[in-house]
Amino acid sequence: MPELYSRDLRSLLDGIAAPSPEPGAGAVAGIVTAMAAGLIASAARRSPGWTEARGVSAQAQALRSRVERLAEANEEAYLDALALLAVAAAGGGAEGGDRAIGKALDTAAELPFAIAEAAYDVAMLGAEAAAHAAPGGAEDAAAAAQLAEATARAAASLVAANLVSSPDDERVVHAHRLAAAATDAARRAVAATAPPA
Repeated sequence: MPELYSRDLRSLLDGIAAPSPEPGAGAVAGIVTAMAAGLIASAARRSPGWTEARGVSAQAQALRSRVERLAEANEEAYLDALALLAVAAAGGGAEGGDRAIGKALDTAAELPFAIAEAAYDVAMLGAEAAAHAAPGGAEDAAAAAQLAEATARAAASLVAANLVSSPDDERVVHAHRLAAAATDAARRAVAATAPPA
């Protein structure tokens, strides 16, 4: 698989739509979260009258970098898990294959969980920026919070799917809590930019 970020946008979009499991939903959720963080950084940079703008921009950039790495790591873990599951489905695999599959699925759950955490952080930062950024930037920040909400929900669903045999795993429960909190943040962001009634 070519690395996610070595593709141009058209190639990436074509790859997402191709009849192939790569890039998967986890990587796409990470990419969208990184884009949302970028929108927040831009909104803050376009808000010279906001005293916290530089700090918010720096936080957004740090989140963007973090989730970019998570998206690539998620893609690698996802492909590794698919390969192990394909070998097991074909009746192959060495002794200890079940343990290897379990470890691969655990890793495949841990990375979307980290993406859900980052998406929650982006949604929260988007709500703050929507409330304080300059006009134009505030609306971009609100949109970013909504994008992050969606990716937090998608990532939480992936955590649950990868831990389907352990639905009470704390990561499943916590990922859904993060998604719910991201929804609250997105609502605050939208309310902050709504025209007065």
